[in-house]
Amino acid sequence: MDGHLIRFDDDAQAGEVETPQGQRYPFELAQWRGRGLPRENLPVRFEVREGRAVQVFNRPEAQRRASLARDASGKTLRKQLSHWSLAAFVLSVVGFSAGRYAFVVEIVALILAWTGLRHVHRAPERFSGYWVSGLAIVIAVGVTLWTGW
Repeated sequence: MDGHLIRFDDDAQAGEVETPQGQRYPFELAQWRGRGLPRENLPVRFEVREGRAVQVFNRPEAQRRASLARDASGKTLRKQLSHWSLAAFVLSVVGFSAGRYAFVVEIVALILAWTGLRHVHRAPERFSGYWVSGLAIVIAVGVTLWTGW
């Protein structure tokens, strides 16, 4: 049964859980199976036996994706712009002034953009650059169509 812990007294080592329907059940610390110590407003899952909550533990949560990467010393690492994505963007812009070689320059820019997308996809916690690669692809295709091959 799901509910939340509405109170817990450290001295008495007893608390009370409440279901979403408003039913309240007392429990003792000996029945706590959760992580850490019980605290107020904690979502819990439990069983009811003889009017008491037993086997009380933290309600399972969906695993969250890591948003930050840390090095071996614990220092937070910032995401870096993928160098492949940046190179693709620069090369696609250079294609505007490449004249008759624009088609070749833009093909290389497309290859670099694709490599940049794979680079970011393989290590999203370390690199950013989806939008840069996407913009490079749009520019490369646009320049190629504009120059007429």
